[in-house]
Amino acid sequence: MDGNKRGRRRHRRGIETLKSILILLLSLSAIYLTLLALDYSKVSWAPLQGVLSLFRPETEQAPENTFTPGQSSISPRPVRMAVCDGVDRFASQYDTQQTDQMFDELSILLTESLASAAAPQQITEDAWRDALQAPGVWFDFLGAVPLDALYAWLGDGGSNPSLTHAARRIVVALDDGGQVRLSYHNESDGLYYACDTTVVYTGHMDALISGYGSNGVSFVFELADGSGYDSLDPYVLLSAGSLQPPVYHVSNPLSDISESMLSALQQAVSFQPQSNSVYPVANGIRIREGRETLEISGDGTVIYHAGDSDAYRYPISGTDDGRLFALTEVTWRLAADTVGRWCGTARLYLIGAEEQDDGSIQLSYGYSLNGAEVALPGGNCAARFTVRDGQISDYVLYFRSYEQTGQTSLVMRERQAAAALDALDPEGRELVLCYSDTGGESVQAGWIAR
Repeated sequence: MDGNKRGRRRHRRGIETLKSILILLLSLSAIYLTLLALDYSKVSWAPLQGVLSLFRPETEQAPENTFTPGQSSISPRPVRMAVCDGVDRFASQYDTQQTDQMFDELSILLTESLASAAAPQQITEDAWRDALQAPGVWFDFLGAVPLDALYAWLGDGGSNPSLTHAARRIVVALDDGGQVRLSYHNESDGLYYACDTTVVYTGHMDALISGYGSNGVSFVFELADGSGYDSLDPYVLLSAGSLQPPVYHVSNPLSDISESMLSALQQAVSFQPQSNSVYPVANGIRIREGRETLEISGDGTVIYHAGDSDAYRYPISGTDDGRLFALTEVTWRLAADTVGRWCGTARLYLIGAEEQDDGSIQLSYGYSLNGAEVALPGGNCAARFTVRDGQISDYVLYFRSYEQTGQTSLVMRERQAAAALDALDPEGRELVLCYSDTGGESVQAGWIAR
């Protein structure tokens, strides 16, 4: 009898074990079907794939990511340049290849000027215009770049305490006394400044700026009244011929993100790809480490919030003296390693830095295409960082990728565009080409006034 009882008990335990296994399999199947039903990112996000991988053969695992943060370099380059020998002027704009070539040939003059610049002295606007017409080189970086940061990047980490301002337009030119000076417009206070330098003109600078000739490009202020450009900002550079800017295909790199790209992105922003605090939100995922959150959305946006002042993932030192170098160095590096890495043929540029009412500083970066800025949907920037209390407390990244289609578009001549602007707004404004990205599959350039 005892033997029969033990047999029945073993039989019941076997049935209970089978029930438990069946319940576990049903639970896992329910999880699997739930994940498949999610429409957040076609179940291609790495945290969710970690669960889905339980149901896949080993051979279907995503390849290991080999991305190393910090591979992209910080190399701000002008979008416009002009070289003048005192008689002729050759200028380049809306032509990245040509402008890059000029910068490669003439950037040494800017580097030497920044390295040897003495304390800035305020000058008149007439003196600024004289510098634009004197033998020298003019640079336009589209946004205001801190001069100390610009020198550090061009001069392999060099520093000059005299470089206390930020500037978009800079000219290295010979003055009436035979000395080379670095002049610039500081848009934050609206004033013009010049710094003495030790750059040698005879036998050095004169040789670099000779031989370019003229391509008929001029500044608006050089034209006579009634020329048809009276409504424009005096420092708009007028092209001699008609423009045919390229057309670009546009895509969102995060619309169908791969596991390897997600891992690379997390590493680029110093978040652990193996983080366990990951959960789905509408159209994306949210990663939490402590009180910090990183939200990655399929619409192309990545949003970071520090949560409290104790989080020092992105500390910024060396800002006590008020210079913007440290702020720009860290934020540009982070922008370059994220949106800059996946932006295709576009380039990043520093739009500027602004102090907010609460004492924080906001630094914004934009995309440019062939020397023209890109206007993003909803007034977004490629990257916008908020810095407070010596660290980045928040940022928003907007991922877009641009590739040439091989096509070009026609735009009206600048005189016609200026006449249209004059009819709408008689105030002097800058007339520039701009690519308006409204979220479609392609962008082409058109004139705007700003």
